[in-house]
Amino acid sequence: MTDHQPTTLMTGATGFLGQYILKELLTRGRRVVAILRAPLQDSRRRLAGLVRPLGAEIDDYIASGQLILREGALPEELPDGEWGPTDDILACAASLQLYSKGNGEPHRTNINGTATLLDWANRHHVEKFHSISTAYVCGSHTETIREVFHPRPESFQTEYEETKWVAEEMLADWANGNGNKLTVMRPSFIIGDSKTGYTTQFGGFYQFVRFISLLKAEFGGGNGHVSHIPHRIPGRPDDRIQNLVPVDYAARMAAEIVLNPDLHGRIYHLTDPNPPTWELLKKGLEDFFGISGGTFAESHDLPADKTVVESLMFEKYDLLMPRLKHQPVFDESNTREVRQALGIDYPALTLERLTTLLDYAVQQRWGQRASRRHERGD
Repeated sequence: MTDHQPTTLMTGATGFLGQYILKELLTRGRRVVAILRAPLQDSRRRLAGLVRPLGAEIDDYIASGQLILREGALPEELPDGEWGPTDDILACAASLQLYSKGNGEPHRTNINGTATLLDWANRHHVEKFHSISTAYVCGSHTETIREVFHPRPESFQTEYEETKWVAEEMLADWANGNGNKLTVMRPSFIIGDSKTGYTTQFGGFYQFVRFISLLKAEFGGGNGHVSHIPHRIPGRPDDRIQNLVPVDYAARMAAEIVLNPDLHGRIYHLTDPNPPTWELLKKGLEDFFGISGGTFAESHDLPADKTVVESLMFEKYDLLMPRLKHQPVFDESNTREVRQALGIDYPALTLERLTTLLDYAVQQRWGQRASRRHERGD
């Protein structure tokens, strides 16, 4: 009789956070069954190309039996589990689509997919479930957001947030009073690696900062010169900007939580405990792109008499405005307890780290190079 090797069924391994978590689990000896889309050979090449820059070669783990790849796609039927007992499920897969566009998302993956995983857990007698959710299931709540399940808020910023809230409710019902153990990890906005700037995801924060480069190109002078471009910034200099968390930190914390049974059964906010201010972000972006002229409008609303520059910055990208105006404060008591116990320092977004993130994004042409590389399976 052979000793059972603890095994995690994982979805979302090819996602940006998922690929980092997979690498963390594998390097710590966890056996992982990763569910990938068909055709499996193509998904295997893509996964290999994603984790290689992180210093992992999946072929080595596959050869040793520590990594098992199987076809599947939420919310369709999952594999039968012929690899043997499964100790827990790690649900990283999610549709990040903010609003429905007639394709069934994000409801299809985030809600129906959760139902599929819970059904699989029941049929295979899996009693532990780890879910990667989002800190923004808080919706319109404005008080300090605690690491608990929230009552349904009056409204959500996006349909994505609403579907993740519904998924949490389904998971909580599954775990309530029947011996099942649920762990929920809620990252805020994921940004690149705190050490290298590496990212494969160029939306959100990157979409916003890219606007500054467009301003420089459209209204600025030649390279090497600081361009004075007057524009007003809705907000105050000491306001905290979007809560941004480096992917390597979020993945490290998620892996530590998954691997330690003493940490299961709680909710963890994987968020920045002390988000940077607008003033720091403004200075970092102006220094990096070589512009000046930004002033704070002391209001979270756009000025009625917008200039051409301001219109380019905000009207064209109005989906970002709710994010800039809604800045909840996240309690992270559970997460801080783990971080302190393990001696993990939070990698704060300093001017130096901001420059590292921007350098990488510019080198990758805001995702164009990364897209071509992943299409080739490099």
